[in-house]
Amino acid sequence: MTSRPLSSRAAARAELLVYRIAGLPVAVRKLFDRRDQTSADVIRAAYALAYWQSGWDNIGEIAVATVLWPIGLLAASLWFTALNGAAIRRRENKGFVRQFSEQIRLYFTAGILPPWYYIFGLHRAPEDAGGYLQRSETKGGIYPLLRRGVWTELNDKRVFADFCASNDLPCVPYLFCLDGSEVPQSLPDCDLFVKPANGRGGRGAERWDCTAPDQFSSVDGQKITAQALLDHLVRRSETGPILVQRRVQSHPDLADLTSGALSTVRVTTCLNERGDPEIVGAVFRMAIGGNRTVDNLHAGGIAAKVALDRGTLSSASDLGMDSKLGWLQRHPDSRAWIEGRTLPLWSETKALAVRAHRSFTDRVLVGWDIAITGDGPLVVEGNSSPDLDIMQRFGVPICNSRFGELLAWHLVERGFAPPGQAASWSSSSSRPQISTSASVSSSIISAVCVGPGVKRKRSAPLGTVGKLIG
Repeated sequence: MTSRPLSSRAAARAELLVYRIAGLPVAVRKLFDRRDQTSADVIRAAYALAYWQSGWDNIGEIAVATVLWPIGLLAASLWFTALNGAAIRRRENKGFVRQFSEQIRLYFTAGILPPWYYIFGLHRAPEDAGGYLQRSETKGGIYPLLRRGVWTELNDKRVFADFCASNDLPCVPYLFCLDGSEVPQSLPDCDLFVKPANGRGGRGAERWDCTAPDQFSSVDGQKITAQALLDHLVRRSETGPILVQRRVQSHPDLADLTSGALSTVRVTTCLNERGDPEIVGAVFRMAIGGNRTVDNLHAGGIAAKVALDRGTLSSASDLGMDSKLGWLQRHPDSRAWIEGRTLPLWSETKALAVRAHRSFTDRVLVGWDIAITGDGPLVVEGNSSPDLDIMQRFGVPICNSRFGELLAWHLVERGFAPPGQAASWSSSSSRPQISTSASVSSSIISAVCVGPGVKRKRSAPLGTVGKLIG
């Protein structure tokens, strides 16, 4: 097995430190929070328990976060205000000083770091900040809790593709995998798409178009023979296995909504109270500009919210960390309309997402990347830790949605919410109302004082919570 390079390990540690800094005000507030609980508060109470308990194993990270947060917060607020302030002042009539001060305030009240002030559009509605789930709370907190006991594989793309094939799930197949063992004698004369078997976010992907028999061309115009391309791929596989696939193209009705890369729908599903997969959000991603390889937002793409009932698209935008692009009704390259466009085969796409999750019911939630092609929808990948920034930028705050209700329900049902909580349905609302007492705060304080070894007890015996909630 190839070890991760030093730069990757350093980046991972830096990301964890950012999670610690972002989560610090949320975790501290929960030490003294004795309010009646909403879905948002259940999620954050569970996160705070995980934060402090795991913190004893990573006490150095918390110590560093405690020291660095004032410097990091001020520097980041100044940087992102300088980057985005003029555009937001022009569109929203909100000045630089007010944007800066709101970023500082929202960090203390909701753990919002400066980039997400702009990603979530909180310059328009700062009062909604408490409804948004941060990456620190999901990837650095509740996701690991909800993944306990899973056995199916999503991160290894080769194993995932084999699993889908064996379970008759329509997916993008791979021609072969280069992993340092068997090497094919030649490449087929077709357009190829290459990606790391364990990659994320479209990083490391390559596109090679077959321009003539035995001839390939990259997206940047490099021309190469089939044998030279094969030699290149073999050398690349020495640092990690790669999958070689026949390049898939979007449905003809969607061809004008991309600069050349395959467009995909990110459909997020979550198990409901009965254990059935439920679609809780969807966004349609599109490549723009010179990117003709992948459609990921982190690679510079744009996305639009998909109306779950009809499959119609909203206006589109990029990730929003840089506000210059804004919101678009048309694709910036083709000028084709995005807003109001209806995706073809939308019912079939939704059915495939639900069907796929039924083969992975050991997982509470999955983010499915699905390509809508002329031959029907195909699963491209399944994501075990889907990025909720995408859903929340183009939709509603997770904690104010059905998705938030389900996350809170699973945390209570699995015993990760603090002892003393009991969930019940309000007679006037379908949302769970969580009653709590000082035991919520005391359980978190116990985690701080006692450290590792604190046992999480279920707030009710198995089955009881299910009766109370659903």
